[in-house]
Amino acid sequence: MAKVPFKVSARTARLIGRENIASSKGAIIELVKNAYDADSPLCIIYFSSDSLFIIDAGEGMTQNIIANHWMTIGTNNKEDDYFTQSGRIKAGAKGIGRFALDKLGSKCEMITKFNSLVHKDIDDQGKVTNYVAYHWNVDWNDFEGEFKTIDKVEADLIGYKQLDLKQYIIENIHNKKINKIIDTLTFSHGTLIQIDGLREKWEDYFIDQLYSDLEVLIPPKEHSSFQLFLISEQEQDKYGEVFGSVCDDYDYKLVARADKNQKVKIKIYRNEYDITTIPLGFFNRTNLQTYPYRKIDFQRKKWIVCKTFSQLLPGYNKIDKEQVFSKIGKFTFTIYYMKRTYSEPDLKKFYYDKFNAKNRQSWLNKFGGIKLFRDDFRVRPYGEVNDSAFDWLGLGGRKSKNPAPTSHPSGKWKVEPDNVSGAITISRLSNINFEDKSSREGLQENKTFQIFKLLILQIIQVLETDRAKISNELFNFYKELNQDKITDKDIEKITDKVLSNSENEDKEKVFLVKTIQNKDEQIKQFEGEQKILRGMATSGIVTASFTHELGNLSDVLSNRIDELKELIEEQAPPSLFTQVEPFLNPYILLEDMKKQDIKLRNWLKFSLEAAKKDKRTRKKIVLEDYFENYQNAWQNVFLNRMIQFTYQLDDKNLDIRALEIDLDSIFNNLLVNSTDSFMRQKNNPNRAIRIFVKATQKEVIIDYFDNGEGISKDITDHTQIFQALYTTKRNEHTGEEIGTGLGMWLVATIIREYNGEIKLLYPQDGGFGLRIIFIRSYMKDIK
Repeated sequence: MAKVPFKVSARTARLIGRENIASSKGAIIELVKNAYDADSPLCIIYFSSDSLFIIDAGEGMTQNIIANHWMTIGTNNKEDDYFTQSGRIKAGAKGIGRFALDKLGSKCEMITKFNSLVHKDIDDQGKVTNYVAYHWNVDWNDFEGEFKTIDKVEADLIGYKQLDLKQYIIENIHNKKINKIIDTLTFSHGTLIQIDGLREKWEDYFIDQLYSDLEVLIPPKEHSSFQLFLISEQEQDKYGEVFGSVCDDYDYKLVARADKNQKVKIKIYRNEYDITTIPLGFFNRTNLQTYPYRKIDFQRKKWIVCKTFSQLLPGYNKIDKEQVFSKIGKFTFTIYYMKRTYSEPDLKKFYYDKFNAKNRQSWLNKFGGIKLFRDDFRVRPYGEVNDSAFDWLGLGGRKSKNPAPTSHPSGKWKVEPDNVSGAITISRLSNINFEDKSSREGLQENKTFQIFKLLILQIIQVLETDRAKISNELFNFYKELNQDKITDKDIEKITDKVLSNSENEDKEKVFLVKTIQNKDEQIKQFEGEQKILRGMATSGIVTASFTHELGNLSDVLSNRIDELKELIEEQAPPSLFTQVEPFLNPYILLEDMKKQDIKLRNWLKFSLEAAKKDKRTRKKIVLEDYFENYQNAWQNVFLNRMIQFTYQLDDKNLDIRALEIDLDSIFNNLLVNSTDSFMRQKNNPNRAIRIFVKATQKEVIIDYFDNGEGISKDITDHTQIFQALYTTKRNEHTGEEIGTGLGMWLVATIIREYNGEIKLLYPQDGGFGLRIIFIRSYMKDIK
């Protein structure tokens, strides 16, 4: 009987690498974990124009480690040896992390210098070599081909007897930021990985997403032995060291610590209420006389309770034949609950502490979700924003089943997944039954993990019960204090009652109720518009307040580069740099800086002109002069965007009485929309904006045209573009709205205030057209 060995096709490497690791971001994180496991104090991720670099100052690799661990699929050395030389618990375990390289690019080379004080370099004959470092490279295309087995695919390995790793990095990666980072370390050993033939185009949008992912890769700590950096050649000043975000603006915080004996110590921190504004009578209520609801407990802002696993999941211990509780092990759990906003009535009713809603929403959008960490590294994709695993605990489902408000007497209020942020920390040492999926994306959904999730939900319920009870007491207290007052809801009930019985009610009473309803709707609309205008006015006030400082800055920008060049020429004339690469030639760099200064100076000039006080005074405006000044102000934009701007007036002496800033708002918004439309067009070499002004005895008519894309075909009712917050501008990657939706609304609002009229025009040659009509007599008489 013949023995037939198994063979593994070379395509297996692709399955493990490119096709098995879920995303490129996940692949990069695998390589960061390798740096951590190598005991490196840092990891640098660098995106150049066409390559990706991963740099660490870890232990490096000998020939033996490269051959028997790095290039051997599924090695279990990290499963057998949990700890690094410094005592870190290793983050990797499956032995497939290096195949993340194939996910990222078609070619890879690595320079690695090992720590000779710890490792001896031994060749395949068992002899100690004289090498101190190695150069390894592989072409992943070699894994292609029919009938090719993996043992037939080889990587190139070259040994070095001498290598200054720090100098090698400086000479091969020309980046000042990276030079500054590595200058703080000796780099006597470490690894540099360069990936070429990148399989994805790393635009700044995706680099920014990666940076956000890295911010939640490691739990935030005051001090850490591992620094993480992301540098991009495209955006030199945008990125740098990656810091986790500590949350200090929350309504509730819960910290739970489970020990090996299945006991959980739970601390609840209350930060939601402004205690100083709550009347003393509230604390005399019957339900607030015991711990932790006494006045002193509110003042301390925290309380503690201890529970066992059995108490959290009552009844399960009796049917736990597999002793799942004992398999879960120690863990810690921190969760923050944060309202995204609040109403004025609720502020009075529940005595909330005020907060900045915009900041909270921004923070939650970035760091929201409950994330799982193991040994200081995040286990993806749990809690991943914009991912199906964001709500892996099913908080949304719980909420939909129990949609009760916070103050409901049932006490069944549940947290919403969008209003929480949290971290669960486990360890490979104490939570041995939590196993990775082979894809490294999440943990095996075994019974232990399922029960663990139920325990987490029960711990969250401790927070929910506390907040629900307090909210119910505050709600009842408020009702008792205000039982004689008629609320908005009471008025709504009266209104509904009158209208539902309108046939039998007095006609005047019905008319009065309907009038009140209409006025309420108008008030709400005006309040919304007022908020928008208040925010926009604030921006204008800030600009106007710093006019003097910005004017001085504009003066500095006009000649600082020329002065700097004169100083440099005295010590280093341009002839010294004729053979130098452009990116190292200071004169070329200074010219680039000068171009940027000119652009900045032009924008400052435009901003300062727009904020002038006399533009906010109603006066006679000669339209010929206005459009000439307008053309001059935007000339830089017209030239850079290759836009031909023309205006034509039937009467050069035509004037109107208006606020100049109102005209600026109208035509600046139209121009911005036209420019955006031009930028979206791929083939339009003849970009043009045309303005025609004419007058009748009663009206001044201004027609505005561009030959851009025109109104989107997706808009069925074109008048929608004049509604506040309506926009069709969307992010090309996510489809999310990115336009403010205020431009055309502002145009329409201003024209209405002048009792004017606005009409959409439809040019025969395509593009966008708008007619603005001002009443001539009105314009002359208004003061």
